[in-house]
Amino acid sequence: VQLAVAGYRVGIHYHSNRGAAEETLRLLARDEHVLLAADLSVAEGAAILAEAALRELGGRIDVLINNAGVYLETPLLEEIKLEDWQASVRAQMQVNFFAGAELACLLAPGMAEGRWGRIIQIASRSGLQGEGRFSGYSASKAAQIAFTKSLARELAASGIGCFSVAPGWVATDMSAEAIARDGEAIRAGIPAGRVATPEDIAQLVGYLVTPAADYLTGNTIDVNGASYLR
Repeated sequence: VQLAVAGYRVGIHYHSNRGAAEETLRLLARDEHVLLAADLSVAEGAAILAEAALRELGGRIDVLINNAGVYLETPLLEEIKLEDWQASVRAQMQVNFFAGAELACLLAPGMAEGRWGRIIQIASRSGLQGEGRFSGYSASKAAQIAFTKSLARELAASGIGCFSVAPGWVATDMSAEAIARDGEAIRAGIPAGRVATPEDIAQLVGYLVTPAADYLTGNTIDVNGASYLR
């Protein structure tokens, strides 16, 4: 919504939840925005999504926001088969890291041609401080952050700003079960006294796509209610 308000044509990616994507599309309230279907859990998913986005949105993408994610436990001290642990880690690396990195590789040349662009990774506090029982998730988010730093150094001269946003707990479908189960303990660990809303993250992203953020490229911005400070 923030991007639409700023005047961008928006492509809304979805995999299985078309209804939620359609609801977001209705909020945008203009006909030029589009839905883009792709399964980022498979190797060819990013290429399919990039091709659809370029086709539907005029041949060049100026802003890429990678916010698809999966959040799976990968405990080390419980009875778990190695192949199951590997499958969980690989699934998270595929969606949380590889798909977004591949989209950046596919879309950055068009941004460079236009001498302006934004690549924004929605990472996580877990990628900075780690998270017990979720080492695979934390590793995938740390990879996003490191990748963004390298991209920023490589692409700054082409006018492309690259940022990681590292939220703590956010009230989303992905975290709903954990918040419902452990909400009191989660909120107790956040000095601000609440989990973030999607709007908290969107407001920051809305700023990062403006020229005012040009010189911030390469940074990881924490959004966690003071639950993790560095």
